[in-house]
Amino acid sequence: MYALVQMIIFGEHECPSSSWISFGSSCYAFLEAQLESMDDAREFCKASRADMISINNKEENTFILKAFQTHWHGPEYISLGMFFDTDDDVFKWYDESKVNFTNWMEEESSNELLDTCATMQTTSGGWKKTSCEHLPLTEVLCEATSAYDKKYLPDKTWTTVLVITSTVIVSVSAAFLWFLYQRKVSSATFMTQNFSRQVPCHDELILIDEENEYTA
Repeated sequence: MYALVQMIIFGEHECPSSSWISFGSSCYAFLEAQLESMDDAREFCKASRADMISINNKEENTFILKAFQTHWHGPEYISLGMFFDTDDDVFKWYDESKVNFTNWMEEESSNELLDTCATMQTTSGGWKKTSCEHLPLTEVLCEATSAYDKKYLPDKTWTTVLVITSTVIVSVSAAFLWFLYQRKVSSATFMTQNFSRQVPCHDELILIDEENEYTA
């Protein structure tokens, strides 16, 4: 059962509640969950407009480590949003950010990397390669950034422009159609009036005929 989480609304890098803490331009939350796979974990984070944690530099890694020492007090290992891409033979972040930093603990280089993900030791900050099928997912560390928000949500600026443009187009079209209608009505009225001036009425025709008879 997913834990109840709050939606993130970015406002000058402020986080919405005490469940979320900030660092740089990101908000982080360590949320209770009962999940079975990395896909479930990502969907869980996305429900809060976030994604699984990606650590992009030493400072961020240190921040996460200190947060577990002073704020979250989590388990020994937590899952990172990282997996080994067998096609490119490299580790990648699920949120598609560049892998500019790693903090692997010493281990044998011959480890099989097929279906491999990454975890972080909350007491040292070191990373460990772990089978994606055996990740610790009873609690999930989610990260939301302004970059993620722009990537996965509709652009409000473009939405506003689209609405305004559509309104202008509809207004102009309506005005043009009204102009054509008024022009058509005016033309019909003019033709009727002009025809009435040129053709004598029935009474005038009778009077003219009578005058011609008397003259004859």
